[in-house]
Amino acid sequence: MIRPALLQTFFRNALILLALLALILAPRPAAGYWDSRQASRFEASGDYAAAAAGYALAAQRLPWQPSLWEKAARADLDAKEYSQAEHAFELADRYHALSPDGYVGWGDCAFALGKVEFALERWNAQLDQAGDPAALLARIAHGYQALALYANELQTWKRYLPYQPGDASAHYRLGLLLAASTPDEALPELMLAARLDPGLDPSVESLRTALNTATLSDDRAYQLLLSGRALGAMGNWDLAAEAFRNAIGVRADYAEAWAWLSEAKQQQGQAGSSEIAQALAFNPDSAMVESLYSLYLERQKQPKQALAAMQKAAALEPADPGWQMALGEAYEQAGDLISALQHYQQATEMAPDNATFWQALAEFSLRNSVDLAGTGLPAALKLVDLAKDDWQSYDLEGQILLETDDPDAAETALKKAVALAPAQAAPYLHLGILYMQTGDRAAALADLDVAKALDPGGPAGWQANRLLEQYFP
Repeated sequence: MIRPALLQTFFRNALILLALLALILAPRPAAGYWDSRQASRFEASGDYAAAAAGYALAAQRLPWQPSLWEKAARADLDAKEYSQAEHAFELADRYHALSPDGYVGWGDCAFALGKVEFALERWNAQLDQAGDPAALLARIAHGYQALALYANELQTWKRYLPYQPGDASAHYRLGLLLAASTPDEALPELMLAARLDPGLDPSVESLRTALNTATLSDDRAYQLLLSGRALGAMGNWDLAAEAFRNAIGVRADYAEAWAWLSEAKQQQGQAGSSEIAQALAFNPDSAMVESLYSLYLERQKQPKQALAAMQKAAALEPADPGWQMALGEAYEQAGDLISALQHYQQATEMAPDNATFWQALAEFSLRNSVDLAGTGLPAALKLVDLAKDDWQSYDLEGQILLETDDPDAAETALKKAVALAPAQAAPYLHLGILYMQTGDRAAALADLDVAKALDPGGPAGWQANRLLEQYFP
């Protein structure tokens, strides 16, 4: 006698087989509807690749529902399968089945594939269709940024902000764009950005001083030059280049602006050769031009010529300690450490209360192991005296103390650096090295791990990782 449970199992399996057989033998429409329902379930569960495949299959089986191609495209977009998404968007458009949101998604897909102009066409075409265009305007602004069309980007952010007045990042970006074009209008946007997001305050403060100085002058070209230099110091070399180009637009023969434009281009991986040549042609007796020319020559692996250019810069402005420090760097690059030391020391003698020059002298001594006890350590101690709240002062002191065989004092200095800047990797790296040298493997491992975690893609993290791999496999 067959048990009821076995009968239930048999009938259930039979029904499943019949359902599968029905699907196999079903006409295309029935299979297409089933594909669409399955795709919807996959999409709801977050399996976007499977959803895209399901929607595409359903679209092939249900040609009178071309809107399924848009669903396939959107699922591919969510799965970051941009080439497949592009094909699906094209099919939906071919059958006139793309919704306004679909055109926006098509633009997103094109942008991800690097087809920025096409993306902008799609987004701009939908602006009149959107009730709240804020999301589209943000996309358009980023598109113009990618194409370095900064004037267009600036106007787009101005259109966007009335819809999203609390967007700190948009105010900040607009402030940077204004700094590169109309520096006297930049500060209100930057200050508002810092109020909305206090995390932006350090960046805004670094620009604030330069912009305030710039606006003291009535010379618009000079304003743009100072603003561009401040943008470059922040790492925004693309906008710095725009500021220098705008300065040249105001005064075509502005040699310093040409020289800084060369530097900005080099910072972005471009040659900058024609710009520095233009700067030298306009004013060969500018110390700033000669110093930037020296940097250019140094990058061209011409240390002797770079040294000659820096010597000329220093000779043009002999009372400026900054040129003495730069001349020390040039001698160092040329391999003349004795002359380099003399010029680093001369900079500190000319400006004994300026921490920058003492730091440069201490770093030179440490970097080259030149008279660490007699020059490097006193320079580091003077630096600590002048910049007590700067973690780098104690980090540098600790490194030199370790090199001069005073590990206890080095540990104290490095721990002070950590206390001042617990998010900086370098002091942890140097503490790790100290503990390795003193035989405290547990402490070394702990600090090297922290350095690696804090700076995974930077030099301190890289060095910490190398030490961990070599000594703590």
